[in-house]
Amino acid sequence: MSEHNQTSKYAAELGAIERGALVRPMPELATIEVTGSDRQSWLGGLVTCNLAPLGPGNGAYALMTSKTGRIQAEAWIALDETRALVGVRRDLLAKVREHLEFYLVMEDAEFSVDDSLVWWLAHGPESEAVAAAARALGGVGTMGVLGELTTALMVLPRHAAPSLADSLCRAPGVVLATPMGWDRIRIERMLPRFGVDFEVGCFPQEATLESLAVSFEKGCYVGQEAVFMLEKRGHVQKRLVRLIGSASATPPRAGSEITTSSGESVGKVTSVVTDGERVLAIGMVRYKQTLSGTELLIEGAPFVVSCLDAHAE
Repeated sequence: MSEHNQTSKYAAELGAIERGALVRPMPELATIEVTGSDRQSWLGGLVTCNLAPLGPGNGAYALMTSKTGRIQAEAWIALDETRALVGVRRDLLAKVREHLEFYLVMEDAEFSVDDSLVWWLAHGPESEAVAAAARALGGVGTMGVLGELTTALMVLPRHAAPSLADSLCRAPGVVLATPMGWDRIRIERMLPRFGVDFEVGCFPQEATLESLAVSFEKGCYVGQEAVFMLEKRGHVQKRLVRLIGSASATPPRAGSEITTSSGESVGKVTSVVTDGERVLAIGMVRYKQTLSGTELLIEGAPFVVSCLDAHAE
């Protein structure tokens, strides 16, 4: 694809996320269905977000953490009248089920895996229209946020329509995301990707997810004390940051070493994309190098740390 056509494609997706809705499938997610009168309060004690004020039709992005505050899984949660649907990565499903079973004691709650459902997300001011389309197809369409993005979380039967993408993208201003287009958006907006930018075992603060997925006002959950103390009385040793380089720089590869001007290794690149004007990257670096404006080198080319979170101040 030519640079002009690639830029045009990015423009369509950027326009959708700013003025319409950008739709993307999440085939990597398996679905856990939680039922019972205590389903929401029980689940709330196992995830980092605050589910208590949410009602049917609401959705949320959260993390499941260990007692020591380390990420075990990310969870997309959609609430309807009788159940909570939890989307987790298929490769972590067995461990998540074991985690849930361990903490299910006397609560009126039960859970099961439903292989007949698929997940889609829509981001942007018109994402409610996509959620409504999902409900019209017999699915669950809920509304939440991801950072500053209004986000619809949708769970649909696989057989809901011959082409779910076509059905969900019929509203004006709705565009189907491409992998490269979403990478462009998520890197620019500092939305780390599980399995790419961070892994199981990271602290939420290492992955810069405390503002996206963690409530510091809610009641107890597994790992709360460790996550809270790290936030209020300390800091992690390393942390994801966004880095910006000149368009003239050769885009580095994921895994490329990040160094200081003196050649000291301080981290590695996890994601890279170019928008035609800049090279954008996400990298895990030592905490001392996370301040916005810090100048670093990637494969000899200069990059500047440009954070979008509270720790950038």
